[in-house]
Amino acid sequence: MQWIYKFNFTSAKSLSKMDSSPPHLVLVMSIEVKSTLAAPKRIGGMQSPAFVLTAVGISSFMVTLDVTAVNVALPSIGDMFGLPLSALQWVASAYTLVFASLLLSAGASSDRWGARPVFLGALTFFTLASAACGLAHSVTELIAARAVQGLGAAAILPSSMALLTNAFPQASQRARAVAVWSGISATALVAGPLIGGLLVQTLGWRSIFFVNVPVCLVVLSIAAISAGQPATHRRAFDPVGQVLAVMALFTITFSAIEVRQYGWTSPAIVGALAIGVAASLLFLAVEHRRREPMLPLSLFRSGTFSASVGAAFLYNLSYYGALFVLPVALQAQGYSPLSVGVLLIPMTLSTAVFATASGWIVNAIGARSLAALGMLAGVLGAAILAVFGFTFSSMSVGGLLIGMGGGTLPLIVAAALSSLPPERVGVGSGVLNAARQSGGAMGIAVLGALLQGATLKAGLALTMIAAVFLAGAVLTFFFMREEPRPK
Repeated sequence: MQWIYKFNFTSAKSLSKMDSSPPHLVLVMSIEVKSTLAAPKRIGGMQSPAFVLTAVGISSFMVTLDVTAVNVALPSIGDMFGLPLSALQWVASAYTLVFASLLLSAGASSDRWGARPVFLGALTFFTLASAACGLAHSVTELIAARAVQGLGAAAILPSSMALLTNAFPQASQRARAVAVWSGISATALVAGPLIGGLLVQTLGWRSIFFVNVPVCLVVLSIAAISAGQPATHRRAFDPVGQVLAVMALFTITFSAIEVRQYGWTSPAIVGALAIGVAASLLFLAVEHRRREPMLPLSLFRSGTFSASVGAAFLYNLSYYGALFVLPVALQAQGYSPLSVGVLLIPMTLSTAVFATASGWIVNAIGARSLAALGMLAGVLGAAILAVFGFTFSSMSVGGLLIGMGGGTLPLIVAAALSSLPPERVGVGSGVLNAARQSGGAMGIAVLGALLQGATLKAGLALTMIAAVFLAGAVLTFFFMREEPRPK
């Protein structure tokens, strides 16, 4: 999907007007263009919100794709290195663990050093690490390269949100841009296994990493030319806060990843959770005392930002939990992998459509009401599946409704971005995405425990998903407000 631009040439300088209607058009450019959008700050080159959205959208697609596509390649990787699937878990987990652990620190770095250089540097890291993954001669090398990939991905996400906010300063246009970005991410989530399977089957497992390289080089070129530089604010470095934030996120995410293997009562999981909780409390104490903290706790005085962070956690816990529970439960009842994919089409398609359309609908009824309605649809969908089971009819209707709940993400993100001061968009995005990753990991850990050894507990898992969707609806409707971004 592209934004529509029309240019009327009246003099040496042209005036462009952005048409708000969706899908396709042709972008006509002159040598010098002046847009009616509030002009973002930039460093050289041309400034084009459409190109910024393209770069941010594709980079988000690649980051998400590398979460889902790799799982399909694990059997082939195991065959090549002569290892069982159980020994390959960290090929997938190394990326997720580093990614989740560094989101908050990466967001603060984006505010401190500038979103544009951080985005370009992170994308370069991601590209080089992708090439290293494809060239790996051992599982150890592959896991190490995947960890570096996760580092790049962690910095891409918050810096890209800052670039997007800078390119679309008006709230209504930003809501549409975030909706397009979210639709692209949702597409990657759905397309990951399909793209991964096609690449592995035709070109081998290394191709799922090599394909990143040319795509990322194109994105680097687009971003270097078109991305403006948001204002930077060189605050004092907060090394203690950085270390504690990474320690807290690392140990909590590690616990969520490994709990299915070790169990909730194992010393490793209990110890990691204890360290995570202690590090979190110390982090809050340190940030409260610091004169220039990495994460100003004053951000949470905004009811909209606090509600958005909580809703982001609940969103990933419920929706990603559904994406995990349904394939496992369906295959346990005898459905083939292909049949599972077909049965999930209504849910995944509904997510992409609702997420993208929300950017245009939100101006009519507001983000708060639309997000609450979407999550209530998720409640109804999960309840239908919990009561009626996994028939074609129930999966079609229930999946469609759960997908609407999954499409609320751009509303949550847009509300959070609008509540942040410009100089804190990076760290604010880091907090939001860290909450999402924590919610997703926790959802898989808790719901996965319900499915182990007793498929009849799928109904209980779906009931929990419905309850979490309901909590998200209550949180967004009663605590989220339509706040203008502070000047």
